[in-house]
Amino acid sequence: MNYFNKISIFSLFISLGSMLSAQIPNGFTKEQWESMQRLKSHVSYLASDELQGRQTGSPGEMLSATYIANEFKKNGLKLWGNNGFQEFTMTQFRIASDECIMQLNPMGGSRDPEPFEMNVDFYPLSQTADLDSVTAEVIDVGYGIIADKLNKNEFEGEEVKGKIAAIRLGYFGKSDNPHSDVAQFADINTKVENAIRYGAVGVIFFRNDTNEAAPSGKLDRNVKPSKIPVFYFAKSRPLPRGLTVTMKSKVVSPQVKGHNVIGFKNNHRKKTVIICAHHDHIGFNEYDNSRYKGPQAIHNGADDNASGVAAMIELSKQLNKWGLRKNNYLFIAFSGEELGLLGSKYFTKNPLIPLDKINYVVNIDMLGRIDSTKKTLTINGVGTSNTWMEILKKLETDTQNIKIATTESGLGPSDHASFYLENIPVLHFFSGQHRDYHTPDDDEDRINYQGMYHSIQAIKQMVCHTKKKKLDFVKTKDISPGKMRFKVTLGVMPDYSFSGEGMRIDGVTPERPAAAAGLQRDDVVIQMGDFPVKDMMGYMSALGKFNKGDTIPVTVIRNKGTYTVNVTF
Repeated sequence: MNYFNKISIFSLFISLGSMLSAQIPNGFTKEQWESMQRLKSHVSYLASDELQGRQTGSPGEMLSATYIANEFKKNGLKLWGNNGFQEFTMTQFRIASDECIMQLNPMGGSRDPEPFEMNVDFYPLSQTADLDSVTAEVIDVGYGIIADKLNKNEFEGEEVKGKIAAIRLGYFGKSDNPHSDVAQFADINTKVENAIRYGAVGVIFFRNDTNEAAPSGKLDRNVKPSKIPVFYFAKSRPLPRGLTVTMKSKVVSPQVKGHNVIGFKNNHRKKTVIICAHHDHIGFNEYDNSRYKGPQAIHNGADDNASGVAAMIELSKQLNKWGLRKNNYLFIAFSGEELGLLGSKYFTKNPLIPLDKINYVVNIDMLGRIDSTKKTLTINGVGTSNTWMEILKKLETDTQNIKIATTESGLGPSDHASFYLENIPVLHFFSGQHRDYHTPDDDEDRINYQGMYHSIQAIKQMVCHTKKKKLDFVKTKDISPGKMRFKVTLGVMPDYSFSGEGMRIDGVTPERPAAAAGLQRDDVVIQMGDFPVKDMMGYMSALGKFNKGDTIPVTVIRNKGTYTVNVTF
């Protein structure tokens, strides 16, 4: 029996069994109770141990994708792609093989080449290419800084083309002035780009200052490899002009396939609305993005994001009842969100529908933990179209059940950002952070299904009230992720529903800078070093100013008092 049939029967039995056997409690309508039972059925399966955390490219992710495709089909959607799947390839990890070589070739062939030991004397960096071998003369280009606005170019006047560039880490005077204007031009990526621009066939980094931290020897799968070998040389010895170096950079990069799931409701209209949620999670924490520090465990991701997928499936079921005919509706369960929005980025670069035919995007990410006291549903992205503010005025909610908070920005750490960057209006529905986020404790028994139901009604209203044929797009005030480089982390979960001045902390990660400094949940950060924090954007902007090892004063509001603590990154 294939996966489709097995899951179909399982889903049918679970859904029918729960509905037929459950008595409708007082205070619930039949429609509400049945909807909540369907949501529970979806979350219970998607967040079960059987799926082992739905890591992108894993058997559990494939089970999740198959289940969703089957539900789309049951709800009358036409499956697009390959039986509902759009596959994309991702790198599992990158590791330097034992074939990597670095050796110095004496001038004039006066003696044998001098080899070095990998992971002792040298090691490849994340920017390295997978390259058989290159032998070339080495040339010292100082710190490799190019900063036009500072009238500084250390490559100028040097014949770099066809040679291996030897580059010092950091910049001159860094120990005395760690916040110099030069700092923004001194990262490894930029220096490698500079070397390639001038024709270098390899780069060797070394330390000029023993206080400078050596770069990590772990190859980051998220760093795009360059076209040349890039090594760190740990030995303190000169590389004189005229010396030739041989670099062999053999890197193993196994690939796996992720699966977006796509279902379409065709109303034969010119424009299409996308309703999406990511179905992947972080598995056993294979990529070190868990907040949990204990023994290996499954991260089931009930809230993140089985809850969003369940809501999306329920919306696909309810679609016909709403009588919506002014748009087509494309439902997408993205994979790879936890690894950097891989699935949604792939879709926008390989769309199954022209991007200019997309009216707007509704993204549902973490809808399952409406706080029973705050009862706040956050809608992000309301500034991405003038229409959203008009519709919000029409939104009817029972404040005993749900309250609405909003933010304007179209950017954020979820799949709607991929569409916003393509100039498409977006909304992101979010029930808030919690202590179980990215830990094994994010399980089904902690989901607030009543809160989910009322949140879905708010989503329904936003979609139903969108009567215009095409929404206008508005670019919001954002911090561009391409320009922000966070070298440090505070180790907190921001409260995205907070609308006051500052950044309220919703959770503190143990053994990180905030925890070590004594910061607590519900503290509101209003100042970091010399930089005021007025809101989330201000917090992100301030965080981007600091480097590892910096100690800064952080001012917070706690219990109506103001406190300042020193935080070391």
